[in-house]
Amino acid sequence: MRNLILLLAITYLFSANAQIPVDSLKGHYTFDGTMADYSVQGNHITAGSGTFVNDRFGNVNRALQLDGITDSLNLPIAEFSPISGDFTISFWYKTNHPEVMNCFSSKQSPSDTSNNFEIQLGSHNSYYLQYYKQTFYQTFVYWNGSGVTSNAVAEGMPGVFSKGEWCHFAITRVADTFRIYRNHVLHTFSMDHFFSGTLGDAVDLIFSASPYRFMGSIDDMRLYNRSLNQSEIDLLWFENKPFSFTTVKANEAYVQGSNVLVFWEYDATQVSDSIVVEIRLNNGAWLPAVHSNMAYECYTYINMSYAPGTTVEVRVTDYSNPMLTESSGVFLVSEYDWQEVASTLPFNSKDGSGLLSFQNKMWLLGGWDPPYHPPMNTHSEVWSSTDGANWTFETSAPWPARHCAAWLVSDSAMWVIGGDPQSGCLTDVWKSTDGVNWNQTSAAIPGFTIRNNPNYSFANGNLYVFGGEQCSGNPLTDVWTSTDGIQWTQLPNAPWKGRGMQINSCVDNNGQIWMLGGSNEGTRRSYNEVWKSADGITWTLVNESAPWRGRYWHTVAWFDDKIWLMGGMATGSEMNDVWYSSDGITWFEFKSTTGNVPASTRHAQSTTVYDNALWYMCGIASNNAWKIINTTAAGVTEPLDSTVPTLTLYPNPVHDVLHVTGVSMNTPYQIFDVQGRVWDEGIIQNQIIPMHQIPAGLYLLKVNESIIRCVKF
Repeated sequence: MRNLILLLAITYLFSANAQIPVDSLKGHYTFDGTMADYSVQGNHITAGSGTFVNDRFGNVNRALQLDGITDSLNLPIAEFSPISGDFTISFWYKTNHPEVMNCFSSKQSPSDTSNNFEIQLGSHNSYYLQYYKQTFYQTFVYWNGSGVTSNAVAEGMPGVFSKGEWCHFAITRVADTFRIYRNHVLHTFSMDHFFSGTLGDAVDLIFSASPYRFMGSIDDMRLYNRSLNQSEIDLLWFENKPFSFTTVKANEAYVQGSNVLVFWEYDATQVSDSIVVEIRLNNGAWLPAVHSNMAYECYTYINMSYAPGTTVEVRVTDYSNPMLTESSGVFLVSEYDWQEVASTLPFNSKDGSGLLSFQNKMWLLGGWDPPYHPPMNTHSEVWSSTDGANWTFETSAPWPARHCAAWLVSDSAMWVIGGDPQSGCLTDVWKSTDGVNWNQTSAAIPGFTIRNNPNYSFANGNLYVFGGEQCSGNPLTDVWTSTDGIQWTQLPNAPWKGRGMQINSCVDNNGQIWMLGGSNEGTRRSYNEVWKSADGITWTLVNESAPWRGRYWHTVAWFDDKIWLMGGMATGSEMNDVWYSSDGITWFEFKSTTGNVPASTRHAQSTTVYDNALWYMCGIASNNAWKIINTTAAGVTEPLDSTVPTLTLYPNPVHDVLHVTGVSMNTPYQIFDVQGRVWDEGIIQNQIIPMHQIPAGLYLLKVNESIIRCVKF
């Protein structure tokens, strides 16, 4: 067996890409169905466990999955037991686990605080955890201590590189300086990054050491006893993939009329100086895109003025070697668009308010609006509107001031259940049939643990309240239901890990309750799982790792036969992304470059479905109202350009004279570059535009609101 492993390693050495650094390589594990070391050093893993799975290219049994419970790997590399001098550790991983995970550990024991070395994901310095709660790091590296004091390197925010996508991590030391690379980009450190002494102890380096086992998949692990520079890190990143698209991803859905920048990176050591850039619509034939065909020009623009539903794909290919090619994946023209309803609303900016659609009105209940309504900055105001722009103050409700309560609408009433810690983690239940008169149906749900930020829904004639966390910080998985708000029944605990902080409710047309993401106030560890249930008893994990970052204080909705997820936070990072899905499995990120979008990020905003639109308003620093509409639905009055532009240009690239067909005489035009600077404007006569006065480069021709790319050489 040993001879076979050595033969495989020698074969690998001569067949691998010669540009990948191999000198000073002390361990290389490809997890190709074996734990063999392909560095020819013979440092094979003999103590380790895991399951072989598909690698980052989709190859079967070419990566290793660890269960986060017992799986770990002993790396018997003398040069890393301990580490002295320069080094590089590089590997690929995929995980969506939000908890602390040990990657590489060199310790006598899990509690060893001397002569130790640890690389963790999703970790923290205890000071920040205790006093700030929201400050965690994507990567936390420490040595010769507990991780509480100095001797530590940290970078990034959790969720960016832990949402179920393959990503590359590398850490190097040259002399006394550490560097961390994420997807071949050098990251800025948040703590000290200078140390030249010995790292770790005289024990095997462990991947996935207790007590924080790694849960996810790993691939192509390499350990060098020298530092790699930026160009060498680039080679690891581009291995077997010479092009990498960065500004678009598959399943992005753009507002019609968006002008999308498609940008890619490339490996100049593999790609020649000439490339072919192509585009195709609706999986049709590949057609030449407007591009200079020079490799250094690594972008193109796509004007998404096609009909809603049109799919677009861009492909880049090395001119000299057609085997070197990469596709952007399919993105599309969305049927949805934003509409601003009101730039200013007649009440204070607030978050955690309930926004409900009831009796042909929208109702806004409660909220947190510091510095107003001291001392807790919460209130019980009730406002109503029929159009989202004009609001009427109805009353200050008799229920105690609160935000982040369970805000619900049943068939005949609006409901307010429980609330936030500022209000004492209430468990009371209130209802109203008119928004003005409120009746308390229960002062405290019997047996119901006081809690913060529960999840909630009304489905199939039942009120449901589930999860959240005790005000002491313990996560909860219990589920409660009632038909009248008076008598409550506790159902079996749910199978998901305890969580809350999903601001409102999502119930589909079939009565399925959806729980998307979530977290807890005490830990801020965020999930990106998708669960559903028809009865609060049987829960199905629909998607264990959705493509959006794990989050909390986000809003959700069922709108236009789709699940929607909007905004929120992830360990202190506020977001403004919007996603939708018809099944919880395939998700589309809703994007726009038109400028007609809500400004800034926000969390704990208010969302509801009303008057054939998805509403998005408020938030702690926002005092405006927007809505999302389906532009293809009957009754939509905004102008649409749902046809493919009829303009054609030739020759393209052009030298002296550009011919334009599909336009009338005396049609105005503008020519501007990709930075927006206008180079020429005038009137098209005889379908000709002179180009000799414009320098060589990539330009955009605007005619009758249509924009087409052209290249001048």
